[in-house]
Amino acid sequence: MTSLALFSLLYFLSVLTLTDSSLSSISTEPPPAASKCTLLNSFQPGFVVQGDYVIGGIFPLHYNLKMPVVNGTYRPPPINCNGHRLFLRAFRWAQTMRLAVEEINQNPVMLPNHTLGYKIFDSCRYPLTGQRAVLSMLNGVNEENSSMCTNASSLLAVIGASGSGQSIVVSRILQSFRIPMISYASSCACLSDRQKYPTFFRVIPSDDYQVKAIAQLLLHFNWTWVGLLRGDNDYGRFAAKGLLRELQETKVCLAYQEMIPLPYNHQAGLRIIKVMRSSTANVVVVFATAGDMTPFLRDYMTHNITGIQWVASEPLVTASVFSGREYYPYLGGAIGFGIKKGHISRLGDFLQTVNPKRYPDNVLVHELWESLYGCSPFPSSVTQMPPCSGQESLLEQNSAYMNTSSPRIAYNVYKAVYAIAHSLHNLLLCQPGRGPFQNNSCAQSNNIHPWQLQHYLQEVNFQIAGEEVDFDSKGDSVPYYDIINWQRGPQGNIEFVNVGLFDGTKAVGEKLLIQEDGIMWAGHQSEASCSHCVFTFIRCQLLKFCRLRWR
Repeated sequence: MTSLALFSLLYFLSVLTLTDSSLSSISTEPPPAASKCTLLNSFQPGFVVQGDYVIGGIFPLHYNLKMPVVNGTYRPPPINCNGHRLFLRAFRWAQTMRLAVEEINQNPVMLPNHTLGYKIFDSCRYPLTGQRAVLSMLNGVNEENSSMCTNASSLLAVIGASGSGQSIVVSRILQSFRIPMISYASSCACLSDRQKYPTFFRVIPSDDYQVKAIAQLLLHFNWTWVGLLRGDNDYGRFAAKGLLRELQETKVCLAYQEMIPLPYNHQAGLRIIKVMRSSTANVVVVFATAGDMTPFLRDYMTHNITGIQWVASEPLVTASVFSGREYYPYLGGAIGFGIKKGHISRLGDFLQTVNPKRYPDNVLVHELWESLYGCSPFPSSVTQMPPCSGQESLLEQNSAYMNTSSPRIAYNVYKAVYAIAHSLHNLLLCQPGRGPFQNNSCAQSNNIHPWQLQHYLQEVNFQIAGEEVDFDSKGDSVPYYDIINWQRGPQGNIEFVNVGLFDGTKAVGEKLLIQEDGIMWAGHQSEASCSHCVFTFIRCQLLKFCRLRWR
Protein backbone atom coordinates (compact mmCIF):
# COMPACT_ATOMS: atom_id res chain seq x y z
CA MET A 1 0.00 0.00 0.00
CA THR A 2 1.40 3.39 -0.91
CA SER A 3 1.92 6.04 1.75
CA LEU A 4 -0.79 8.14 0.06
CA ALA A 5 -3.33 5.31 0.23
CA LEU A 6 -2.40 4.61 3.85
CA PHE A 7 -2.71 8.29 4.73
CA SER A 8 -6.16 8.44 3.08
CA LEU A 9 -7.29 5.29 4.88
CA LEU A 10 -6.16 6.59 8.27
CA TYR A 11 -7.83 9.91 7.60
CA PHE A 12 -11.20 8.35 6.86
CA LEU A 13 -10.87 5.92 9.76
CA SER A 14 -10.26 8.88 12.08
CA VAL A 15 -13.36 10.60 10.70
CA LEU A 16 -15.34 7.38 11.19
CA THR A 17 -14.11 7.08 14.78
CA LEU A 18 -15.14 10.66 15.53
CA THR A 19 -18.55 10.01 13.94
CA ASP A 20 -19.12 6.83 15.95
CA SER A 21 -18.25 8.56 19.22
CA SER A 22 -20.59 11.42 18.36
CA LEU A 23 -23.47 9.01 17.59
CA SER A 24 -22.98 7.13 20.85
CA SER A 25 -23.45 10.32 22.84
CA ILE A 26 -26.66 11.48 21.16
CA SER A 27 -28.98 9.93 23.73
CA THR A 28 -27.15 11.32 26.74
CA GLU A 29 -25.88 14.74 25.70
CA PRO A 30 -27.49 17.68 23.88
CA PRO A 31 -26.13 18.52 20.43
CA PRO A 32 -23.20 20.98 20.53
CA ALA A 33 -23.99 24.62 19.92
CA ALA A 34 -23.01 26.18 16.60
CA SER A 35 -20.35 28.21 18.38
CA LYS A 36 -18.60 24.93 19.28
CA CYS A 37 -18.10 24.01 15.61
CA THR A 38 -14.40 23.99 14.82
CA LEU A 39 -12.22 22.76 12.00
CA LEU A 40 -9.22 20.63 12.82
CA ASN A 41 -6.86 22.03 10.24
CA SER A 42 -5.91 25.24 8.46
CA PHE A 43 -5.09 25.70 4.77
CA GLN A 44 -4.81 29.27 3.58
CA PRO A 45 -5.36 30.56 0.02
CA GLY A 46 -2.36 31.81 -1.93
CA PHE A 47 -4.23 34.94 -3.01
CA VAL A 48 -7.58 36.31 -1.86
CA VAL A 49 -9.63 39.40 -2.77
CA GLN A 50 -13.06 40.27 -1.44
CA GLY A 51 -15.92 40.94 -3.84
CA ASP A 52 -19.70 40.84 -4.19
CA TYR A 53 -19.40 37.48 -5.94
CA VAL A 54 -16.56 35.08 -5.15
CA ILE A 55 -15.00 32.55 -7.51
CA GLY A 56 -12.26 30.06 -6.72
CA GLY A 57 -9.06 29.15 -8.53
CA ILE A 58 -7.07 25.91 -8.24
CA PHE A 59 -3.55 25.81 -9.72
CA PRO A 60 -0.58 23.42 -9.36
CA LEU A 61 1.67 26.05 -7.81
CA HIS A 62 4.03 23.37 -6.50
CA TYR A 63 5.05 20.15 -8.17
CA ASN A 64 6.31 18.13 -5.23
CA LEU A 65 4.58 16.57 -2.25
CA LYS A 66 6.14 16.06 1.14
CA MET A 67 4.23 13.09 2.51
CA PRO A 68 3.86 12.89 6.30
CA VAL A 69 5.24 9.95 8.22
CA VAL A 70 2.34 7.62 8.99
CA ASN A 71 2.90 4.85 11.55
CA GLY A 72 -0.55 4.52 13.10
CA THR A 73 0.43 5.76 16.55
CA TYR A 74 -0.71 9.37 16.20
CA ARG A 75 -2.91 11.55 14.06
CA PRO A 76 -1.00 12.21 10.80
CA PRO A 77 -0.12 15.82 9.97
CA PRO A 78 -1.36 17.35 6.70
CA ILE A 79 0.41 16.73 3.42
CA ASN A 80 2.83 19.55 2.70
CA CYS A 81 3.23 20.78 -0.87
CA ASN A 82 5.05 23.97 0.04
CA GLY A 83 8.78 24.52 -0.34
CA HIS A 84 11.12 26.20 -2.76
CA ARG A 85 9.95 24.34 -5.86
CA LEU A 86 7.45 26.85 -7.21
CA PHE A 87 6.02 25.88 -10.61
CA LEU A 88 6.59 29.14 -12.45
CA ARG A 89 4.19 28.49 -15.34
CA ALA A 90 1.32 27.69 -12.99
CA PHE A 91 2.15 30.77 -10.93
CA ARG A 92 1.73 32.78 -14.16
CA TRP A 93 -1.63 31.07 -14.76
CA ALA A 94 -2.78 32.13 -11.28
CA GLN A 95 -1.71 35.73 -11.95
CA THR A 96 -3.65 35.60 -15.23
CA MET A 97 -6.81 34.84 -13.26
CA ARG A 98 -6.10 37.79 -10.99
CA LEU A 99 -5.54 40.05 -14.01
CA ALA A 100 -8.82 38.98 -15.62
CA VAL A 101 -10.75 39.73 -12.42
CA GLU A 102 -9.05 43.11 -12.13
CA GLU A 103 -9.96 43.98 -15.74
CA ILE A 104 -13.59 42.96 -15.20
CA ASN A 105 -13.86 45.00 -12.01
CA GLN A 106 -12.43 48.05 -13.79
CA ASN A 107 -14.77 47.67 -16.78
CA PRO A 108 -17.75 50.07 -16.37
CA VAL A 109 -19.89 47.99 -18.75
CA MET A 110 -19.22 44.51 -17.32
CA LEU A 111 -21.04 43.79 -14.01
CA PRO A 112 -21.79 47.47 -13.26
CA ASN A 113 -22.03 48.26 -9.54
CA HIS A 114 -20.78 44.77 -8.69
CA THR A 115 -17.34 43.28 -8.17
CA LEU A 116 -15.76 39.85 -8.46
CA GLY A 117 -13.65 38.41 -5.68
CA TYR A 118 -11.49 35.30 -5.66
CA LYS A 119 -9.74 32.70 -3.53
CA ILE A 120 -6.78 30.99 -5.21
CA PHE A 121 -5.43 27.74 -3.79
CA ASP A 122 -2.53 25.41 -4.54
CA SER A 123 -3.44 21.87 -5.69
CA CYS A 124 0.18 20.72 -5.76
CA ARG A 125 -0.75 18.83 -8.96
CA TYR A 126 -2.31 15.98 -6.99
CA PRO A 127 -5.93 14.80 -6.55
CA LEU A 128 -5.78 14.53 -2.75
CA THR A 129 -4.36 18.03 -2.30
CA GLY A 130 -6.80 19.29 -4.93
CA GLN A 131 -9.53 17.89 -2.71
CA ARG A 132 -8.09 19.76 0.26
CA ALA A 133 -7.99 22.96 -1.79
CA VAL A 134 -11.64 22.82 -2.84
CA LEU A 135 -12.85 21.95 0.67
CA SER A 136 -10.90 24.91 2.05
CA MET A 137 -12.34 27.08 -0.71
CA LEU A 138 -15.86 26.18 0.34
CA ASN A 139 -15.07 27.48 3.82
CA GLY A 140 -14.12 30.98 4.88
CA VAL A 141 -10.73 32.60 4.36
CA ASN A 142 -9.77 31.46 7.85
CA GLU A 143 -10.98 27.93 8.40
CA GLU A 144 -10.92 28.30 12.16
CA ASN A 145 -13.63 30.98 11.88
CA SER A 146 -15.52 29.37 9.03
CA SER A 147 -19.07 30.38 8.30
CA MET A 148 -19.74 26.89 6.91
CA CYS A 149 -20.63 25.76 10.42
CA THR A 150 -23.83 27.81 10.30
CA ASN A 151 -24.21 29.33 6.82
CA ALA A 152 -23.98 28.35 3.17
CA SER A 153 -20.87 29.00 1.11
CA SER A 154 -20.67 32.17 -0.96
CA LEU A 155 -18.58 30.43 -3.65
CA LEU A 156 -20.31 30.71 -7.06
CA ALA A 157 -17.87 28.91 -9.40
CA VAL A 158 -14.36 27.46 -9.61
CA ILE A 159 -11.61 27.83 -12.20
CA GLY A 160 -9.67 24.54 -12.23
CA ALA A 161 -8.15 22.12 -12.07
CA SER A 162 -5.11 21.36 -14.22
CA GLY A 163 -4.90 17.57 -14.59
CA SER A 164 -7.92 15.44 -15.42
CA GLY A 165 -7.40 13.30 -12.30
CA GLN A 166 -7.62 16.40 -10.12
CA SER A 167 -10.71 17.67 -11.95
CA ILE A 168 -12.47 14.34 -11.47
CA VAL A 169 -12.01 14.58 -7.68
CA VAL A 170 -12.82 18.30 -7.44
CA SER A 171 -15.87 18.09 -9.69
CA ARG A 172 -17.39 15.28 -7.66
CA ILE A 173 -17.13 17.39 -4.52
CA LEU A 174 -18.51 20.53 -6.13
CA GLN A 175 -21.46 18.81 -7.77
CA SER A 176 -22.81 18.01 -4.29
CA PHE A 177 -23.20 21.78 -3.86
CA ARG A 178 -24.21 22.28 -7.53
CA ILE A 179 -21.26 24.60 -8.01
CA PRO A 180 -19.99 24.81 -11.62
CA MET A 181 -16.29 24.55 -12.43
CA ILE A 182 -14.40 25.44 -15.62
CA SER A 183 -11.15 23.62 -16.27
CA TYR A 184 -8.37 25.25 -18.25
CA ALA A 185 -6.29 22.09 -18.88
CA SER A 186 -8.25 18.87 -18.17
CA SER A 187 -8.81 17.26 -21.55
CA CYS A 188 -9.80 13.64 -20.77
CA ALA A 189 -12.85 12.63 -22.82
CA CYS A 190 -14.22 10.92 -19.71
CA LEU A 191 -15.15 14.32 -18.25
CA SER A 192 -17.73 14.89 -21.00
CA ASP A 193 -20.08 12.46 -19.24
CA ARG A 194 -22.85 14.74 -17.98
CA GLN A 195 -24.29 11.97 -15.80
CA LYS A 196 -21.07 11.71 -13.79
CA TYR A 197 -19.92 15.34 -14.03
CA PRO A 198 -23.06 17.51 -14.31
CA THR A 199 -21.37 20.76 -13.23
CA PHE A 200 -18.13 20.40 -15.22
CA PHE A 201 -17.15 22.77 -18.07
CA ARG A 202 -13.85 23.35 -19.85
CA VAL A 203 -12.22 25.79 -22.24
CA ILE A 204 -9.68 23.22 -23.45
CA PRO A 205 -10.96 20.86 -26.15
CA SER A 206 -11.84 17.31 -25.18
CA ASP A 207 -9.38 14.66 -26.33
CA ASP A 208 -12.16 13.30 -28.52
CA TYR A 209 -11.50 16.26 -30.81
CA GLN A 210 -7.75 15.78 -30.66
CA VAL A 211 -7.91 12.18 -31.85
CA LYS A 212 -10.22 13.22 -34.68
CA ALA A 213 -7.70 15.91 -35.68
CA ILE A 214 -4.77 13.46 -35.56
CA ALA A 215 -6.71 10.93 -37.63
CA GLN A 216 -7.37 13.60 -40.25
CA LEU A 217 -3.69 14.58 -40.22
CA LEU A 218 -2.61 10.98 -40.89
CA LEU A 219 -5.04 10.72 -43.78
CA HIS A 220 -4.04 14.11 -45.17
CA PHE A 221 -0.40 13.05 -45.54
CA ASN A 222 -1.31 9.48 -46.58
CA TRP A 223 0.43 8.03 -43.52
CA THR A 224 -1.18 4.59 -43.55
CA TRP A 225 1.36 2.52 -41.59
CA VAL A 226 2.14 4.08 -38.21
CA GLY A 227 3.26 3.20 -34.70
CA LEU A 228 1.48 4.29 -31.52
CA LEU A 229 3.15 5.16 -28.22
CA ARG A 230 1.25 6.21 -25.11
CA GLY A 231 1.71 7.01 -21.44
CA ASP A 232 0.57 4.70 -18.66
CA ASN A 233 -2.32 6.88 -17.42
CA ASP A 234 -5.93 7.79 -18.14
CA TYR A 235 -4.90 10.39 -20.68
CA GLY A 236 -2.85 7.93 -22.75
CA ARG A 237 -5.37 5.13 -22.37
CA PHE A 238 -8.45 7.11 -23.41
CA ALA A 239 -6.61 8.92 -26.23
CA ALA A 240 -5.23 5.71 -27.73
CA LYS A 241 -8.64 4.06 -27.51
CA GLY A 242 -10.22 7.07 -29.22
CA LEU A 243 -7.65 7.10 -32.04
CA LEU A 244 -8.20 3.38 -32.72
CA ARG A 245 -11.92 4.07 -32.94
CA GLU A 246 -11.37 6.94 -35.40
CA LEU A 247 -9.05 4.86 -37.61
CA GLN A 248 -11.34 1.84 -37.72
CA GLU A 249 -13.08 2.75 -40.97
CA THR A 250 -10.01 4.29 -42.65
CA LYS A 251 -7.02 2.97 -44.59
CA VAL A 252 -4.64 3.74 -41.69
CA CYS A 253 -3.18 0.71 -39.89
CA LEU A 254 -1.11 0.41 -36.72
CA ALA A 255 2.24 -1.33 -37.01
CA TYR A 256 2.46 -1.56 -33.22
CA GLN A 257 1.06 -0.06 -30.00
CA GLU A 258 3.35 0.37 -26.99
CA MET A 259 2.97 1.86 -23.50
CA ILE A 260 5.67 3.75 -21.60
CA PRO A 261 5.48 2.23 -18.09
CA LEU A 262 4.91 4.29 -14.97
CA PRO A 263 7.13 4.31 -13.06
CA TYR A 264 9.57 4.07 -15.92
CA ASN A 265 11.40 0.79 -16.32
CA HIS A 266 14.68 0.72 -18.23
CA GLN A 267 14.20 -2.81 -19.56
CA ALA A 268 10.67 -2.04 -20.74
CA GLY A 269 12.00 1.08 -22.47
CA LEU A 270 14.66 -0.95 -24.29
CA ARG A 271 11.98 -3.40 -25.44
CA ILE A 272 9.93 -0.53 -26.91
CA ILE A 273 13.02 0.83 -28.66
CA LYS A 274 13.68 -2.61 -30.14
CA VAL A 275 10.12 -2.72 -31.52
CA MET A 276 10.52 0.76 -33.03
CA ARG A 277 13.87 -0.09 -34.65
CA SER A 278 12.60 -3.32 -36.18
CA SER A 279 9.36 -1.81 -37.51
CA THR A 280 8.99 -0.50 -41.06
CA ALA A 281 6.72 2.29 -39.79
CA ASN A 282 8.63 5.55 -39.61
CA VAL A 283 5.69 7.67 -38.39
CA VAL A 284 4.90 7.39 -34.66
CA VAL A 285 1.88 8.93 -32.92
CA VAL A 286 2.55 9.63 -29.24
CA PHE A 287 -0.01 10.39 -26.51
CA ALA A 288 2.13 11.29 -23.52
CA THR A 289 3.19 14.16 -21.30
CA ALA A 290 6.70 15.55 -21.01
CA GLY A 291 7.05 13.67 -17.72
CA ASP A 292 6.18 10.38 -19.44
CA MET A 293 8.62 10.97 -22.29
CA THR A 294 11.66 12.32 -20.42
CA PRO A 295 13.08 9.01 -19.09
CA PHE A 296 12.17 7.16 -22.28
CA LEU A 297 13.91 9.75 -24.46
CA ARG A 298 17.13 9.32 -22.48
CA ASP A 299 17.26 5.69 -23.61
CA TYR A 300 15.98 6.51 -27.09
CA MET A 301 18.70 9.10 -27.70
CA THR A 302 21.40 6.77 -26.33
CA HIS A 303 20.55 4.34 -29.14
CA ASN A 304 20.92 7.13 -31.70
CA ILE A 305 17.58 6.51 -33.45
CA THR A 306 16.84 9.18 -36.06
CA GLY A 307 14.45 9.62 -38.95
CA ILE A 308 11.25 9.00 -36.95
CA GLN A 309 8.45 11.37 -37.89
CA TRP A 310 6.78 12.09 -34.54
CA VAL A 311 3.11 13.12 -34.38
CA ALA A 312 2.92 14.62 -30.89
CA SER A 313 -0.20 15.07 -28.79
CA GLU A 314 -1.27 18.31 -27.11
CA PRO A 315 0.65 18.13 -23.77
CA LEU A 316 3.87 17.16 -25.53
CA VAL A 317 3.92 19.35 -28.61
CA THR A 318 4.54 22.57 -26.65
CA ALA A 319 6.83 21.05 -23.99
CA SER A 320 9.68 23.55 -23.79
CA VAL A 321 11.76 21.08 -21.79
CA PHE A 322 12.64 19.42 -25.12
CA SER A 323 13.62 22.60 -26.95
CA GLY A 324 17.37 22.20 -26.30
CA ARG A 325 19.65 21.68 -29.28
CA GLU A 326 20.53 18.15 -28.11
CA TYR A 327 16.98 17.03 -28.90
CA TYR A 328 16.77 18.29 -32.48
CA PRO A 329 18.38 15.28 -34.25
CA TYR A 330 15.84 12.98 -32.60
CA LEU A 331 12.69 15.10 -32.33
CA GLY A 332 13.15 17.74 -35.04
CA GLY A 333 10.30 17.84 -37.54
CA ALA A 334 7.70 16.65 -35.01
CA ILE A 335 4.20 17.88 -35.73
CA GLY A 336 1.08 17.93 -33.61
CA PHE A 337 -1.86 19.81 -32.17
CA GLY A 338 -1.41 22.32 -29.38
CA ILE A 339 -3.83 24.45 -27.41
CA LYS A 340 -4.61 27.54 -29.42
CA LYS A 341 -2.56 30.47 -28.23
CA GLY A 342 -4.11 33.84 -27.61
CA HIS A 343 -3.14 37.39 -26.79
CA ILE A 344 -3.48 38.97 -23.34
CA SER A 345 -2.39 42.56 -23.80
CA ARG A 346 -1.75 43.53 -20.16
CA LEU A 347 -0.30 40.26 -18.90
CA GLY A 348 3.39 41.17 -19.14
CA ASP A 349 2.90 44.48 -17.31
CA PHE A 350 0.73 42.85 -14.64
CA LEU A 351 3.27 40.10 -13.93
CA GLN A 352 5.90 42.75 -13.19
CA THR A 353 3.74 44.23 -10.43
CA VAL A 354 4.05 41.03 -8.39
CA ASN A 355 7.01 41.54 -6.07
CA PRO A 356 7.87 41.09 -2.37
CA LYS A 357 7.62 44.81 -1.61
CA ARG A 358 4.02 44.91 -2.76
CA TYR A 359 3.14 41.56 -1.14
CA PRO A 360 5.37 41.40 1.96
CA ASP A 361 3.23 38.77 3.69
CA ASN A 362 2.69 36.47 0.72
CA VAL A 363 4.78 33.30 0.97
CA LEU A 364 4.29 32.44 -2.72
CA VAL A 365 5.74 35.77 -3.84
CA HIS A 366 8.75 35.17 -1.60
CA GLU A 367 9.18 31.75 -3.23
CA LEU A 368 8.97 33.37 -6.66
CA TRP A 369 11.98 35.51 -5.80
CA GLU A 370 13.84 32.55 -4.36
CA SER A 371 13.16 30.54 -7.52
CA LEU A 372 14.19 33.33 -9.89
CA TYR A 373 17.12 34.86 -8.04
CA GLY A 374 18.25 32.29 -5.48
CA CYS A 375 17.90 34.85 -2.73
CA SER A 376 15.37 35.89 -0.12
CA PRO A 377 13.95 39.42 0.33
CA PHE A 378 13.19 38.43 3.93
CA PRO A 379 16.05 36.10 4.93
CA SER A 380 15.62 33.82 7.90
CA SER A 381 17.10 30.70 9.39
CA VAL A 382 14.44 28.71 7.52
CA THR A 383 15.34 29.82 3.98
CA GLN A 384 19.13 29.96 4.48
CA MET A 385 19.40 32.03 1.30
CA PRO A 386 21.40 35.20 0.74
CA PRO A 387 19.42 38.43 1.10
CA CYS A 388 18.20 40.61 -1.76
CA SER A 389 16.15 43.77 -2.06
CA GLY A 390 12.95 42.33 -3.54
CA GLN A 391 13.06 45.03 -6.20
CA GLU A 392 15.09 43.13 -8.80
CA SER A 393 13.80 43.50 -12.37
CA LEU A 394 11.69 40.61 -13.64
CA LEU A 395 12.39 41.69 -17.22
CA GLU A 396 15.99 40.62 -16.82
CA GLN A 397 14.92 37.05 -16.10
CA ASN A 398 14.37 34.74 -19.07
CA SER A 399 11.95 32.64 -17.02
CA ALA A 400 8.82 30.61 -17.57
CA TYR A 401 7.03 33.12 -15.33
CA MET A 402 7.68 36.09 -17.62
CA ASN A 403 7.27 34.15 -20.90
CA THR A 404 4.15 35.77 -22.35
CA SER A 405 5.06 35.33 -26.03
CA SER A 406 2.50 32.61 -26.72
CA PRO A 407 0.08 32.10 -23.82
CA ARG A 408 -1.93 28.89 -24.18
CA ILE A 409 -2.98 27.57 -20.76
CA ALA A 410 -2.88 31.15 -19.43
CA TYR A 411 -5.19 32.17 -22.28
CA ASN A 412 -7.57 29.36 -21.28
CA VAL A 413 -7.60 30.67 -17.71
CA TYR A 414 -8.35 34.14 -19.07
CA LYS A 415 -11.27 32.83 -21.16
CA ALA A 416 -12.66 30.85 -18.22
CA VAL A 417 -12.82 33.92 -15.96
CA TYR A 418 -14.53 35.94 -18.68
CA ALA A 419 -17.00 33.09 -19.29
CA ILE A 420 -18.08 33.33 -15.64
CA ALA A 421 -18.24 37.14 -15.80
CA HIS A 422 -20.38 37.14 -18.96
CA SER A 423 -22.71 34.51 -17.46
CA LEU A 424 -23.06 36.49 -14.24
CA HIS A 425 -23.63 39.67 -16.22
CA ASN A 426 -26.45 38.02 -18.21
CA LEU A 427 -27.97 36.70 -14.99
CA LEU A 428 -28.08 40.20 -13.49
CA LEU A 429 -29.80 41.57 -16.63
CA CYS A 430 -32.75 39.22 -16.13
CA GLN A 431 -36.16 40.98 -16.30
CA PRO A 432 -38.65 39.95 -13.56
CA GLY A 433 -41.39 37.81 -15.05
CA ARG A 434 -39.21 36.82 -18.00
CA GLY A 435 -36.65 34.74 -16.19
CA PRO A 436 -35.64 31.11 -16.85
CA PHE A 437 -36.53 29.72 -13.44
CA GLN A 438 -39.75 28.65 -11.74
CA ASN A 439 -42.73 30.88 -12.64
CA ASN A 440 -40.44 32.85 -15.00
CA SER A 441 -38.52 34.19 -12.04
CA CYS A 442 -34.99 35.60 -11.97
CA ALA A 443 -32.18 35.01 -9.53
CA GLN A 444 -31.92 37.47 -6.65
CA SER A 445 -28.80 39.58 -7.12
CA ASN A 446 -28.02 39.48 -3.39
CA ASN A 447 -28.62 35.73 -3.09
CA ILE A 448 -27.46 33.97 -6.26
CA HIS A 449 -27.27 30.20 -6.12
CA PRO A 450 -24.44 28.49 -8.05
CA TRP A 451 -26.90 26.33 -10.00
CA GLN A 452 -28.58 29.51 -11.27
CA LEU A 453 -25.22 30.74 -12.55
CA GLN A 454 -24.66 27.37 -14.23
CA HIS A 455 -27.86 27.84 -16.23
CA TYR A 456 -26.42 31.02 -17.74
CA LEU A 457 -22.98 29.45 -18.13
CA GLN A 458 -24.52 26.71 -20.26
CA GLU A 459 -26.10 29.36 -22.50
CA VAL A 460 -23.21 31.87 -22.63
CA ASN A 461 -21.81 32.94 -25.98
CA PHE A 462 -19.24 35.71 -26.45
CA GLN A 463 -16.12 36.57 -28.39
CA ILE A 464 -12.68 37.28 -27.04
CA ALA A 465 -9.83 38.33 -29.34
CA GLY A 466 -11.98 37.27 -32.31
CA GLU A 467 -12.53 33.76 -30.91
CA GLU A 468 -15.97 32.42 -30.09
CA VAL A 469 -16.44 31.02 -26.60
CA ASP A 470 -19.41 28.85 -25.67
CA PHE A 471 -20.20 25.37 -24.31
CA ASP A 472 -22.12 22.44 -25.76
CA SER A 473 -24.52 20.24 -23.84
CA LYS A 474 -21.57 18.26 -22.40
CA GLY A 475 -19.79 21.39 -21.13
CA ASP A 476 -17.16 21.19 -23.88
CA SER A 477 -15.97 24.28 -25.73
CA VAL A 478 -15.47 24.86 -29.45
CA PRO A 479 -12.34 22.90 -30.43
CA TYR A 480 -9.49 25.03 -31.75
CA TYR A 481 -5.92 23.73 -32.08
CA ASP A 482 -2.75 25.25 -33.44
CA ILE A 483 -0.78 22.88 -35.65
CA ILE A 484 2.78 23.09 -34.36
CA ASN A 485 5.99 21.99 -36.09
CA TRP A 486 9.34 21.54 -34.32
CA GLN A 487 11.92 23.37 -36.43
CA ARG A 488 15.60 24.16 -35.95
CA GLY A 489 16.31 27.63 -34.60
CA PRO A 490 19.36 29.83 -35.25
CA GLN A 491 21.29 28.28 -32.34
CA GLY A 492 20.40 24.71 -33.30
CA ASN A 493 17.65 24.54 -30.70
CA ILE A 494 14.04 23.58 -31.35
CA GLU A 495 11.49 26.29 -32.08
CA PHE A 496 7.74 25.67 -32.00
CA VAL A 497 6.36 27.10 -35.25
CA ASN A 498 2.66 27.42 -36.07
CA VAL A 499 1.96 25.84 -39.47
CA GLY A 500 -1.82 25.63 -39.42
CA LEU A 501 -5.05 25.41 -37.50
CA PHE A 502 -7.76 22.91 -36.63
CA ASP A 503 -11.02 24.87 -36.54
CA GLY A 504 -13.92 22.97 -35.03
CA THR A 505 -16.45 25.52 -36.30
CA LYS A 506 -15.76 24.61 -39.94
CA ALA A 507 -17.62 22.00 -41.98
CA VAL A 508 -16.33 18.43 -42.30
CA GLY A 509 -13.39 18.39 -44.68
CA GLU A 510 -12.55 22.02 -43.99
CA LYS A 511 -11.50 21.83 -40.34
CA LEU A 512 -7.81 21.18 -41.08
CA LEU A 513 -5.90 24.17 -42.46
CA ILE A 514 -2.21 23.36 -43.10
CA GLN A 515 0.57 25.54 -44.53
CA GLU A 516 2.56 22.66 -46.01
CA ASP A 517 5.28 24.87 -47.50
CA GLY A 518 6.20 26.06 -44.01
CA ILE A 519 6.75 22.59 -42.52
CA MET A 520 10.16 21.08 -41.82
CA TRP A 521 10.00 17.31 -41.54
CA ALA A 522 12.04 14.70 -39.66
CA GLY A 523 15.65 14.48 -40.82
CA HIS A 524 15.47 18.17 -41.79
CA GLN A 525 13.58 17.17 -44.96
CA SER A 526 11.28 19.48 -46.89
CA GLU A 527 8.89 16.70 -47.94
CA ALA A 528 6.60 14.55 -45.83
CA SER A 529 7.56 10.97 -45.04
CA CYS A 530 5.96 8.09 -46.91
CA SER A 531 5.10 5.70 -44.09
CA HIS A 532 4.03 2.35 -45.42
CA CYS A 533 5.45 -1.02 -46.32
CA VAL A 534 3.55 -2.52 -49.24
CA PHE A 535 3.21 -6.09 -48.02
CA THR A 536 2.39 -5.35 -44.39
CA PHE A 537 0.02 -2.60 -45.50
CA ILE A 538 -1.87 -4.95 -47.86
CA ARG A 539 -2.06 -7.59 -45.13
CA CYS A 540 -3.46 -5.04 -42.70
CA GLN A 541 -6.10 -3.86 -45.18
CA LEU A 542 -7.20 -7.45 -45.85
CA LEU A 543 -7.57 -8.09 -42.13
CA LYS A 544 -9.61 -4.91 -41.78
CA PHE A 545 -11.85 -5.95 -44.65
CA CYS A 546 -12.41 -9.39 -43.13
CA ARG A 547 -13.32 -7.94 -39.75
CA LEU A 548 -15.84 -5.60 -41.38
CA ARG A 549 -17.19 -8.33 -43.66
CA TRP A 550 -17.87 -10.88 -40.92
CA ARG A 551 -18.78 -8.50 -38.10
